[in-house]
Amino acid sequence: MEYKALKWNIIGNPLKPEDKTIGIISMNRPENLNAVDVRMRVELDILCDEIRHNSHIRVVILTGEGRGFSAGGDLKSEAGPVGAGEEDFDLGNFGPYKELAGYFFNDLRHEVLQRAFRKLEDLPPVVIAAINGPAVGIGLEMCTLCDIRYASERAKLGEVAVPAGFLPESGGARNLPKLVGVGRAMEMILTGRIIEASEAEKIGLVDKVVPHENLMEETLKLAGEIASNPYLSVRHAKALVKYYWNQNRTEEGWSRELEGIKEITRTKDCQEGIRAFLSKRKPEFSGPYYDQNPFKS
Repeated sequence: MEYKALKWNIIGNPLKPEDKTIGIISMNRPENLNAVDVRMRVELDILCDEIRHNSHIRVVILTGEGRGFSAGGDLKSEAGPVGAGEEDFDLGNFGPYKELAGYFFNDLRHEVLQRAFRKLEDLPPVVIAAINGPAVGIGLEMCTLCDIRYASERAKLGEVAVPAGFLPESGGARNLPKLVGVGRAMEMILTGRIIEASEAEKIGLVDKVVPHENLMEETLKLAGEIASNPYLSVRHAKALVKYYWNQNRTEEGWSRELEGIKEITRTKDCQEGIRAFLSKRKPEFSGPYYDQNPFKS
């Protein structure tokens, strides 16, 4: 498959250049600060399958093209009666069923994201996030799914879903409290506060902060060290750590998250949050009421 929203490169180990054992995933929408649209979600889902079946890959680095890691979900493609953007789907073809189709595609978008992120978290190779700039919302959630997080001094991190009328998704509400503690995670989630890389390192959200120009060099150095170790030892060690890490990861938890997202995106407040963001104004929330009911007469 030809990837467009992502770049996928396999390179040699810096310590053993002849060994092509390191893969680099680069989110490739720099003009949108690598906001995650539908295409990127589908491509990540497919690419994770490709990586899983490539036994030569020992380490994967996840980063972003341009000046940012990821600004989160692409709210332009979330805009619409129930979140299904006209840019993604030609809902006009559904005639009188346009609103129902909007619900369907909205749900599908979030199901694809969750499936792709579950595959990312479960990849057999070690996954290192090289956070080269802002990582907020879904961007932060992607970081928490990685095994190790290196950040540029220019990085800023935040969980901004709730102030925008959304919910953390794809494991964000599960992984963030594990990394920074329940109280601090609650503060970040419920306020949407964005923190600097130095604070993120201090609270354990990232493992190392380096000068911006040295980020990939330092990340590749770490990747090379890991990839140089015995193949099965590395894979089994990661699998064992993840087994204990994921003790509270249940199908019920994933289902609750998805159902919550589906419900939230049907509300007036969610749609107001999207419109306010796109209009660069402060949202005016009115309460937890559904924006549209496709079954009303």
